[in-house]
Amino acid sequence: MDIIRELYRLREELIREIDEKIDKITSEIEKELPNEKRNDSTTEKNYESIYPLDVGVGIFKGKRPTGIVFKDGARKETPTWKRVVEEILKDCCKDRFKRQRLMDLRGKILGRNRVLLGSETGKMRSPLKIDDALYVETHYDAETLMRILTTRILDEVDYDYRSIRIAVKTE
Repeated sequence: MDIIRELYRLREELIREIDEKIDKITSEIEKELPNEKRNDSTTEKNYESIYPLDVGVGIFKGKRPTGIVFKDGARKETPTWKRVVEEILKDCCKDRFKRQRLMDLRGKILGRNRVLLGSETGKMRSPLKIDDALYVETHYDAETLMRILTTRILDEVDYDYRSIRIAVKTE
């Protein structure tokens, strides 16, 4: 188990180092751009780091989200992990086939004690409404919630989340 923990630490360290180098290069490029192009809403803010959603959910443990950057470059501000889940699942529901697959999964994705994706809130501790008759359980820590979202829900409906990036507050 110590080897796994060390690998996660190494991954975080490498990602942080890459982020710092990219930040430095981007800030140098931004200095050369005209003023009107500097205030792009999809750019990273000074107090945050951006990680791809498929990097591994362990990276989000203990961090606070600030936003989501979708593959088209649109950014949504998300101050909580619940909002991250909500925005990603709502984006997934925009595609009618994926929405139908989510509807078909209701009541079939189960945790130890609760339904994770359901048509009603009765058996959930902290339900979040995504669509009509579509609720997701959100009473989990960041790492578990993101693991449920990616591996248990999005992978099942073939939603491509590889190009989605999550902005988190830098300590």
